[in-house]
Amino acid sequence: MIRSAFCGFLCACLVAGCGGDSGTIARGNALWADSSFSAALAEYRLAASQDEDDAEKAAFVAHAYAVSGQLDRARQAWAAVLRMAPSYEGQAVFDFLSLARRSLERGDPHGVARAVEAAVAVRPGAWPQDLAGPLARYYAESGDRERAVEFYELAMVRSEPDSTAGIMLELGRLREELNQCRDALPYFEGYARQGGRDDLVSEARWRRGNCSFQLATEAHEAGRLTAALELLDTVTELGVPESVQDQAWFLRAEIHFAMGDSDAALDAYRRVLELNPARTGQLVRRAQRRIDEIRFGEES
Repeated sequence: MIRSAFCGFLCACLVAGCGGDSGTIARGNALWADSSFSAALAEYRLAASQDEDDAEKAAFVAHAYAVSGQLDRARQAWAAVLRMAPSYEGQAVFDFLSLARRSLERGDPHGVARAVEAAVAVRPGAWPQDLAGPLARYYAESGDRERAVEFYELAMVRSEPDSTAGIMLELGRLREELNQCRDALPYFEGYARQGGRDDLVSEARWRRGNCSFQLATEAHEAGRLTAALELLDTVTELGVPESVQDQAWFLRAEIHFAMGDSDAALDAYRRVLELNPARTGQLVRRAQRRIDEIRFGEES
């Protein structure tokens, strides 16, 4: 792979007329073809040192570093080349993305991220869509959730249909962790609708219910009562999280009570009691007082 990668670069250079030093560069090319990569690199470096203003010779050095997997040195060398000849930008980006894909093949997500970052430093729009998924997971695991979201969204564009559901769930989790429940809801709903492993479908439903309850509480506090009721519909229809069902019914009851719909409020307060058969706890007492107020006109 190393030899073939360099041969492609060499052929391109020959077509462009570069590599004019018939001695040192030629020896480097022969050594590289013979898999003597370290010796070849030494020849290329010698050729570049003899003419420090020759971008073509410096490009041999930069490319050799990249093909041999030396990212930091390749990055420094390509930076020097590009200062002399910006026209090599495409080759530099290609080299860094090739390093990223080789890192992916050997299971090195950190290497993938570093190589892609090197490519983007050369060309800001060089985010590779085929590496978006691995990069998203790397940034998520390393705690950079904002960047992870960016790459998950990019991955959604190019993913095969059978892998879209998994990406939706991962993206929904991240949105929830970033306190972006409103943005997370469509992903949880989409995953549950497309189906998958039973435990993950259950997780998506639970997270959807949890986010809906949070948003309903916020909507109620902001005075958006109709929106709060719609979100509470989701919570009670899903039946999860189980730990907030009585709170969801109580909040629904309070909203109906505030809107003057006594019958709907009474039904909802009664559901609070049904969910607490032992009839204990502050929420039960508050619900019972409301029921008495509605039925008998007592002050709460």
